[in-house]
Amino acid sequence: MSDRILKDITSKDDAKTRLLSGINKSADVVSSTFGYRGRTVLIESDYGKAEPTKDGYKTLQSIFLDDPVENIALEIAKEASEKTVKFAGDSTTNTIILLQAFFANSIEAVKNGKSPIDVKQEIEKSRDLILEYLDKISTPITDKLIYDVALTSANGDEEIAKIVSEAYIKAGEYGSVSHARSNTDETYLEFIQGTLVESGYADERFINIHSNRTCVFDANPLVVCSTIEFKTEKQVVPFLNYSLETKRPLVIISDMVPNVREMILKNVLHPEKKFPFCVVHCPGVGKKKLDFINDLACLLGTQAITSLSGDDFDGREGEFLGECEKIVIGKSDTIITPIKNKYIQEIVDGKIAEIKEVIKTTKSQVEEKYLRDRISKLVGGVSVVNVGSIIESELKEKIARVDDSVCAVRSAKEEGVLAGGGVALFYANTELDLDSVTEKSIDKPVLKLLSNANIDSFEGSEYPFGYDVKNFKEVDMFDAGIVDSNKAIKHALINAVAASNTLLLTDVVLTNKRFI
Repeated sequence: MSDRILKDITSKDDAKTRLLSGINKSADVVSSTFGYRGRTVLIESDYGKAEPTKDGYKTLQSIFLDDPVENIALEIAKEASEKTVKFAGDSTTNTIILLQAFFANSIEAVKNGKSPIDVKQEIEKSRDLILEYLDKISTPITDKLIYDVALTSANGDEEIAKIVSEAYIKAGEYGSVSHARSNTDETYLEFIQGTLVESGYADERFINIHSNRTCVFDANPLVVCSTIEFKTEKQVVPFLNYSLETKRPLVIISDMVPNVREMILKNVLHPEKKFPFCVVHCPGVGKKKLDFINDLACLLGTQAITSLSGDDFDGREGEFLGECEKIVIGKSDTIITPIKNKYIQEIVDGKIAEIKEVIKTTKSQVEEKYLRDRISKLVGGVSVVNVGSIIESELKEKIARVDDSVCAVRSAKEEGVLAGGGVALFYANTELDLDSVTEKSIDKPVLKLLSNANIDSFEGSEYPFGYDVKNFKEVDMFDAGIVDSNKAIKHALINAVAASNTLLLTDVVLTNKRFI
């Protein structure tokens, strides 16, 4: 008997209708949370508990549809939102609202006689014009704008906005901001003299502090920094043996093939041994990964493992073992507190000076941002927002708002800010020569914000004026503190268009056959 899964075939108009239905169902739910006047969604957990949220990303991830074709469309919407979150940290709801508008209007254009390929190409041309326009009107971030971005992304939560903006201001120009569960019911700011690595533990079984789901070593742990992937047990054993001999915890920051990691987990973390050990994914790719690892090795007073080092470390393990005072490893980031060493600090200061000289000569904003990120890792100041609450469901919602706020400010620091409330896209219609589908679609975020506030329409005057749904009046959005991250809005548009075009060019959907 064949073990192949039978498929149902859905094609042509029926496919388009059901794909659009899936997008509409998910978008209608997610968009209800949009903006200051957005509503709360109650989600039933796997255990039947009610979890309230105004977080668009969480809401979207909780939706599953019975109809398999509708659910495929939903999965594409989820993928689009995940890409926006990954690259910009916020703007999930904007992504879904734009996706719904672009897909519906694209289908209408095809029904009126246009070729799907022509519609796709016209939209992409307009998208590029809008992206250029957004960069042109973007404003560099200031301390006040940091608070405004944080407030907008936290759905108007002033407590969160205040503490997140304080976190960024305290961290300084090159510092980093992270967040964690508080050990108390209170939400508070903690500043740590350390380096933020934007990657966490490779497996949850490495967790040794279960209350806040972290792996913590504070007894001068040893650290290995590598750009090469550990593919054999033989590569790891010399470092494990050295760690055992010196009775010091060991952290390997490197990619590692699953079977080797499993060997370590089964043997090193055996209940009878409980050896203090953790593997952290190495962030970045290519040159960025190499720069990061070399910079980190410099901070830890060691040599990085690279393609030039070879992969036989027996008898040479000491060359590649750095050390730090403390390391805190979470799900998505790691904080390393370097040892205060005058010799190491002189080397680090020298590298920072070299990078600053390169910044002076670079003409690329992308390159400058990248070089500043390198300095931030070397300077090593981390503000941690510790999030607390009495009620577990409230805590989860609060953590989600803090995460949105932290990520939005981070992206705003990279590419500046725009007048919020959807007006940046709204005015693109008046300033640019766009195709008809795009013209009808990019107003939708503004219209949804107004709809959630029971406002019928908005005429608009000129950028940066928009409608303040909190106070029910037209205002200069910057004066009112209503701003968006340029990077977030750009990625919302990019990913919405990509997802819509994928669906538009789909004529046949193959789904696994359901037997009832």
